[in-house]
Formats: sequence, structure tokens, C-alpha cells
Amino acid sequence: MVQKTDSGITPRYILDSFMRHWYFFLLFMMAGVLVAWLYLRYATPGYKVRAKILVKDDQKGGNIPGQEILQQLEVFSNKSSVDNEVEILKSRTLMQKVVQNLQLNTSYFAEGRIKESEQYGNLPFALQWLALNDTINKVSYTIAPVGVDKFQLSGPRGSRTASWKDTLHLPEGVVKIDRTAFPFAHASYIIKVSSIDETTGNYQQLLDVRIPNKQVSTIDLGLDTKIPEKGEKILNNLLNSYLQASVEDKNRIADSTIAFIDNRLIIVTQELSGVEKNIQQFKQANELADIQAQSKLLVEGTGDAHKQLLEQQVQLNVVQSLEQYIRAAENDKRVVPSSLIVQDPTFVGLVQRYNNLQLERERLLMSNTASNPLVVNMDQQLAGIRGDLLSNLSSLKKGIEVGISEQERNASALSQKIRQVPAKERIFLDISRQQAIKQELYLFLLKKREESAISKTSNMAIARIIDDAKSDALPFKPKRFLILLLGLVLGIAFPAGYQYMKELLSRRIRNKGDVTNNTPVPVLAEIGHNPSGYLVTRSNSRSPVAEQFRALRTNLQFVLADITQKSVIITSSMGGEGKTFVSTNLAAILAMSGKKVVLMEMDLRKPKIAERLGLDNHEGFSTYAIGKTDIRNLINPSGIHENCWFISSGPIPPNPTELLLQARTQELFRELNERFDYIIIDSAPIGLVTDAQVLARHADASLYVVRHGVTMKQQLQISKDLYMQRKLPRLNIIINDVTTQSGHGYGYGYGYGYGYGMEADEKRGLLRKLTKWAVPNGK
Repeated sequence: MVQKTDSGITPRYILDSFMRHWYFFLLFMMAGVLVAWLYLRYATPGYKVRAKILVKDDQKGGNIPGQEILQQLEVFSNKSSVDNEVEILKSRTLMQKVVQNLQLNTSYFAEGRIKESEQYGNLPFALQWLALNDTINKVSYTIAPVGVDKFQLSGPRGSRTASWKDTLHLPEGVVKIDRTAFPFAHASYIIKVSSIDETTGNYQQLLDVRIPNKQVSTIDLGLDTKIPEKGEKILNNLLNSYLQASVEDKNRIADSTIAFIDNRLIIVTQELSGVEKNIQQFKQANELADIQAQSKLLVEGTGDAHKQLLEQQVQLNVVQSLEQYIRAAENDKRVVPSSLIVQDPTFVGLVQRYNNLQLERERLLMSNTASNPLVVNMDQQLAGIRGDLLSNLSSLKKGIEVGISEQERNASALSQKIRQVPAKERIFLDISRQQAIKQELYLFLLKKREESAISKTSNMAIARIIDDAKSDALPFKPKRFLILLLGLVLGIAFPAGYQYMKELLSRRIRNKGDVTNNTPVPVLAEIGHNPSGYLVTRSNSRSPVAEQFRALRTNLQFVLADITQKSVIITSSMGGEGKTFVSTNLAAILAMSGKKVVLMEMDLRKPKIAERLGLDNHEGFSTYAIGKTDIRNLINPSGIHENCWFISSGPIPPNPTELLLQARTQELFRELNERFDYIIIDSAPIGLVTDAQVLARHADASLYVVRHGVTMKQQLQISKDLYMQRKLPRLNIIINDVTTQSGHGYGYGYGYGYGYGMEADEKRGLLRKLTKWAVPNGK
């Protein structure tokens, strides 16, 4: 278990603080559980209604059976996806249609002792809005039976009595109320009417539409409702409206397409009939049987003529090219190209003879010169044959030119015949072209009309229902266990938070950690709360507080271990912190150890020791300082113990600090050091006056008293300054009036301690748990 340390507020310290107020926690826990039970008793349970549909989605494989035929027609390309259908299901238009179908803007309630409970289904009356003003605000009516045949309807504008099945004109609209077979289970019912828009928005917030994951094309629908039957009916109506709207959208497109095709068919039929009538009139007027066949023959003849003319022109070009080649002087020693030979037997023979002679001449030149008689003879033969070739080519060219002229005349004659074809042939072709276009369009429209008609008759919804709306068997809210647990937790949290914040925000010292965290001065001891009197350290006292003063005595011996005559000054930040209580009991506990102790009441401003001990204070330090009393009359028995003596303050002087500065004060302390082992000086609060600092020069150790729950944390800065500037000798802190911690006894940082002796006169048989004390380093 976590122990409380000197570091401040720890879990164990907080737990101890809580345990001291266990009754406070128990009361709040009981209150929290009671509030939770009352909430569960009167809270309206909420149910979750669920449904599931499958959507056609080509990308996710959610095809609906029977869709293949429509896909083959490819008339309508209404592609949809699961994400689109989710948004449609969430749409306001669809929910508004459901609200209007089921008249969800009207709710019925029965008044109970604590709350109103909504009624649905088995109502003794049926209300139907014949006309409704959608700009209405929320309004309530009360209906109660009057006899057997009548009822009374009370509203914000008064009440009226009417017969069942009557039609009433209300500010919200026209309504008809009829009697049902169910009896009136309550004396009256409350009818609450809201606007369609408001009701639609409310149900949209209650509707949950989501896709389970991205790999499927199913949609899960959920609706939060207080009445399961009503929620199932709403969700089923929503799905039916969604599927019906999907089919209606497709039918609307099909009807629009068919109507458009019908209109176009009427126009195209009229145009096609007119074109065919024009063709008939044209042929009759021009006595034409088959215009296309006649035109074809003329075109074929013209083509043949042009073909022959082209062949003649090619031959003429070949002859002309060959003639130019032979006439060229640079070619007289070359053979005639065979690719240019004209297909004429005589000419072909001359060319072959000429080429052979050229080849033979070249062979002779390889072994003879050009002046060789054989070579000269061959040159003369070649010149003669060349002349024959040119003469033959000239005759051939003239024959070809005559043929070309003849072919041109034939082509001109055919062209003239084509030009003689009536110009109306072109008109006929234009009319025929229009007829073909109109006929193709007519057939296309007839085909699409049939496809549209077939598509309309086989239209299916974009989705199908997998699971109808069904409510969960148990409500999802309120969660009984969690509500009770929350009530219990809040019952603990409220007082715990209060106690924690009280400890955290406290400006006063609440634990030892508050001291150690705000000042470097070591804590010498802690003194517990003492409810039994002023003097607790008597010779036979075994109380926890007395034992703590004994621990203080032991710790003080370590602080003053190197000093024979020991003088201790005790001060505090302000009055009321218990420095007088600590001084008196410390002197008593030191006297019980066999030491001679003198207790000096040096708080000259507000002395209290003499009064609490019942001693005379007419003479004391103030009278000694001014020379009216000598030292023999100054020291008196304290009545606490035979070893304890007392010096009172005397009458309150007007100048306490000046008296402390006199030489007689130093003489007094020198005398006391010689006669006593311990001098305990109860001085004025150092946070208010400087008396303690003046007396500090006569002291060997200083005890700074702080009180639990009284001393401010900021006042610890005084002890820090005194410690850092060494204004007081061997300064230590005593924490006074420490309250009891549950299960710990007294003191911060003591642990459980050990079993100790009992007081003979106090609570015999009860085991006291005292604490161990770690002695701090004194200076």
C-alpha cells in the first residue's frame, strides 16, 4: 500500500482523508444509486430497429436477378452505386414521404403519475388529417370520451364536443376522428401535433444508414425508437417508398422515351409518305422505267472509251520518246532500250538487228581500231538501220495519232449522250436519297419503341430487401448496469472531488509536505491534537501527545548535543499557533528527565503561561528589567514539576523590545545558565515583532512553531528567510495540533509504530498505535 511521504498530498494521504469522512461518502453513494434507480424507473427505453438491403452495383457484384435482359437492351443507362443509394436513403424527400404516409407528425400520449407515455397501435380512436397546414407550431390537444357517441377535444383555443366520424376544422388543418374497437384504457389521451418539416428532421437524425464495408453492396439501416412496433413500421415504409421511388423513376424515363418516339414516328411517317409520292409523280411524268440501269450503261461506255484513248496516248508517248533517243547523236553507238520497244513486228526486227550490230562492233573494237575496214563497214550498216528505224517510227506515230483522234470523237459522242440524260435524273437521286434517310429513321424509331415498351414492363427496383425491419429484443438504452455504476461512481466522485480540491486549494498547512515544500528548515517533531487540556506532559501520562513531547525531548538533545547549558527560544509566525503550549509542555517533559529547567514567559505583549498555570504575574521580567525586582524574587516554582521553575513576564510594559536590550537582561541569562540545565524561552511571534530576534542572541537553539490548519503556507517564507540568513540559532520547526489520521495515530510520517503502554486511568484495553520518528539533522 502506498504510504504518505513528506512530498505533499499522496494517494495514501488522500485515502486517509476520505476514510475520515466515510459517512459522507456512504451518504452520497446511497444518493447516487437512488438517483440512478429513479432514472431507470422512469426513463423511456430506446430500441434499435435494423434492416438490410442489397443494391445493384456492377463494381461490387451486387447484380439483381433478371437484370441481364435489360442490360442487353441497353436502352436506359441508369448506373448506380452503393454510395449514391445511401445518400438517397438519407434524403429528406424520402423521409418526408414516410412521415406523410404514416402521419408521424401526430403522436399520442397517456398521462401517468410521473410522466407521459407514448401510445401506438391499440388506440381507442383513429385520427386522420384530411388537410394539414405545414407552417404550424407544436400544439397539444386532449381527447376524452363523452358518453358513447361523442368525444371532447380540448386545445389551446378552448374545447369542443363532436360526434365520432365528424370532420373538424382546426387551426392546424382539417381532421377526421373515428372510434375504434379498442376501449379507452385511460380517461383521456394527449394528441401532440408538429409540423411535417420538424418531424422529418427529427426522424432523419434517428436514422442510421451505413455500408458494412467497401467489399459488399449491401446497406444496413438502423432506427432509434421508443416503440419497437412503430420503428419497424417506419423503417419498412421507408424501404417500400425507396423501392417504389426507384421503379417510378425508371418508369418515368421509359414513359418519356416512348412518348417522344411516338411523336417522332408521326412526323417521320408523314415525311416518308410525301417523299414516296414525289418519286411516283416524277417517274410518271418522265416515262422512266429504270433510270439507274440506263445511266449505268452510259457510264460504262464512257469508261471504255476513255480507257482506249489512254492506251493510245501511252503508245504515242513511247514512240516519241524512242524517236528522240535514236535521233540523239550521243546515242548512235548505244543499243536501243528494250523497255521502249513498240509492239510492231517490223520495228521489233529492225531494233534487234541494230542492237546485234552494236554488240558485234564493240567486240571488234576490243581487238581493232575504229579505222578498221570491218568497223567502218559496220558503222555504215548501223547508220542505214538507224534511218530505217526513224522512218518506221514516223509511220507508226502517224497511225497512233489517227487512232487517238478517232477515240476522242467516240468519247465526245458518249459524253454528249450522258449530257442528254434529263437533268431531272439528279432530282430523282436527291428524292431517292431523302426516301432512304426517312425510311431508315422510321425503322430505327419503331425498333426503339418496342425496346422501350419491353423495358418498362420488366423494370425492377435498384435494390431488394434482404432483412425486413426488426427490433432488438432488449433496449439499447438506458444501460441498467452502467447507469447504476455511474450513480455509484458519481456518489464517490462528488465528495472525493470536494475533499481533494479542499486539500489542494487550501492556503493553510494541511500536512508535513506543505512545510517541507515551502521552507528548507528541518521539521524536528510533530505534536498531535490535544483535546484533554493545556498541560499534557505529567509524570504518569502515556498519551500519544505526551509521547510525542518525549520524542521532541530526544530530538532536541541531538540538536544541543555539544552544549552543556542549553537555552531554547520558541517562536511562531503569529499568535494562536501553540508556541505557549509547546513551551510549557517541553519544559515539563525536560524536567521529568531529571534536568533543572526554567520556563521564561518572554512574550511581554500577550503573556499567557502564568494565567494558564494559575500563577501570580504582578512581578516578573518587566519589573526586573526596570530594577524593581531582584533575581531571587524573579524565579518561582512552576507547579508543573519540582525540577521546573518559572519566570513570568510581569506587567505588560510600553516598550518590550527596549527592555530586552538592556544589560540586566544579559545578566539574567548569564545567571540562569549557571543555575539551570535548560532555559525555555517563550517569545513573541517573530512574524509580528522583533522580540524573538533580540532574544535569539541568548539562545542556543530555536524552535519555530507552525499549527496544522492555522498557519498560512505563505508565512513559512518567514522561517525560510530566518534560516537562510541565520538570524536564529539552530532553527527547527515543530508542527503543532496535527489532526488524527484514520488508521495512523498522530503525526505525519510516523508509520504505524509499535505497541505502547496504557494509561492506568485512560481507556484500558485499547491498543495505541504510535509512530517512529526519524531524527532530522539539527544545526
